[in-house]
Amino acid sequence: MRVAAFEAFPSEEKKRIAVQKAVNQWKKELSGGHAPRVYCLTNYTLNGIESFLSYHLLKKKIRPEIEFSDYNVVVQTLLDNDSRLYTWTPDFVLLSLDLRVLVKDFHLNAWDAEATSAELLDILKLIIDKVRAPVLVTNFIMPLIDDRRAAASLENKVRLLNQKLAEFVDQHGNKFFLLDMNRIVGLLGVQESIDSMLWYQSKGPFRSPFLSWLSRDISTIIGAHYGKSKKCVILDCDNTLWGGVIGEDGLTGIALDVNEYPGIAFYEFQSYLMNLHAQGILLAICSKNNEADVLQVFDEHPHCLLKKEHFSCIRANWEDKPDNIAVIADTLQLGLNNFVFIDDSNVECSLIEQRLPELDIIQAPQDPRKFQYIWQAENIFFVPHRTHEDSQKPQQYKDSENRRASATGFTNMGDFLFSLETRVEVFKDEPTHVERIAQLTQKTNQFNARTVRYTLQDIERFIISPKHLVFSMQVRDKFGDLGITNVCIMDLDGSGSAFIDSFLMSCRAIKRDLEIFFFCYCVEVLRNDYGINTIKAEFIPSAKNMLVEKFWEELGLQLLFTDSDNNKKYEGDIGQLLSPKLDHIQIKGQMK
Repeated sequence: MRVAAFEAFPSEEKKRIAVQKAVNQWKKELSGGHAPRVYCLTNYTLNGIESFLSYHLLKKKIRPEIEFSDYNVVVQTLLDNDSRLYTWTPDFVLLSLDLRVLVKDFHLNAWDAEATSAELLDILKLIIDKVRAPVLVTNFIMPLIDDRRAAASLENKVRLLNQKLAEFVDQHGNKFFLLDMNRIVGLLGVQESIDSMLWYQSKGPFRSPFLSWLSRDISTIIGAHYGKSKKCVILDCDNTLWGGVIGEDGLTGIALDVNEYPGIAFYEFQSYLMNLHAQGILLAICSKNNEADVLQVFDEHPHCLLKKEHFSCIRANWEDKPDNIAVIADTLQLGLNNFVFIDDSNVECSLIEQRLPELDIIQAPQDPRKFQYIWQAENIFFVPHRTHEDSQKPQQYKDSENRRASATGFTNMGDFLFSLETRVEVFKDEPTHVERIAQLTQKTNQFNARTVRYTLQDIERFIISPKHLVFSMQVRDKFGDLGITNVCIMDLDGSGSAFIDSFLMSCRAIKRDLEIFFFCYCVEVLRNDYGINTIKAEFIPSAKNMLVEKFWEELGLQLLFTDSDNNKKYEGDIGQLLSPKLDHIQIKGQMK
């Protein structure tokens, strides 16, 4: 699928009628999937955002339900336990306040910024105490009055409020996500953003293009909670990482420079890619080139920021790019939906779009100045909560490649597994793993028995709940630390049985018997520490989890029935379940 990252904003997404038409059609076509409830808590009229928010979420195969609070009753809504904010149990809450409503006689500028800041913080603290869902909060649009030199200017007051809001969100990043309204105004312009007449008539301040861009930012955050973020960028080289063709122009002839145009445009694009790499996004090369020429640029060009070690996989040859991309996906053990491919050739992009429809494709612009649009557009790599393991991902994939390389020296799988010297550590209700556990539920597709997505707040509730147990397992071997790879969430019914709500494993730990070891260990804890005798489980099929379809049966659970949605229900007595001896896996100490 083509991604319009090199357009400032696709024109059809600015028009309400076109957007609503697409929404109506997609609602007919899309069935099943995620259907989050989004509650908009505002003190002004934001109802016009519904079509645009539905549009951008439906594009991600997410079917939202959207409700709005009444006009200017934010605090009342928060205090009323019977309000829809609580009885509807939304999955996400959007908090958006307009200072012209929040502050009496805003433009008279007689109000106290510190007092307003305290009022704002009281609202945010009330949300922490009473709202369970993740909260997306907008900042305040800077006034268009140039009064900066005044001792207590409006601009300085609003800037103070935005600073206080940003600090609060940063301190409570496990619950709040900040939406930057001023960035959108800066990118679209005031004329495309602000509707003064609509404000005077109905207290609706925004034009359709602004609402669409804001909706896209909201949908990015919501979508990331359901595993919609990309994990890897596959890059062409010529006229993408540098200007020109390395095989023809040579090392000194390509455009790549820290100061001069057009080389600086490619230098800045490489800077953007370096930032992605630092966040744990994988980089790969798929280029029709001699590999030696490509590596020479990485090794010897004085202005090339990217080096060979920044790439988890390099395929620089003369084979078809779709075939090379398939090799990259197989090497990294990721589905094609986790990648975005960037290439300047319309022919190559069209071929890949035809042969690999799951892959998102960005065609690099002919005009290097437009490269900046890629980081101005949607952040397709956004993840709700970055963990320490995210920054380690490039190294972890290189370790995985070393493991695969070492396997070629063995003819017996058992001998290879022993050679890895695998060591594991199992944890129960470990609060320091909350972010990673939530992330795994949001991103794991292949080895995931039910593919239920959970937020950080959900995992926190499970950990403190006496009716749930949350197990996690960290894996290391002689090649490195794989991090937290396995998660099991158990629902205890209080009468001697437990339901496996979630059982999943990172793809980089597959085919090492770790899932069997982890399951057997968790079951032993249930029996010995909680008196559980019966295990109940379920397999919910998805487009990507067929790897685990027979897992429960292989462990000895009995299939009870298959429902009309092909969901399989299982049950088994703990004493009759498979408990193999897995000597190639060593456990470190006792469970924590």
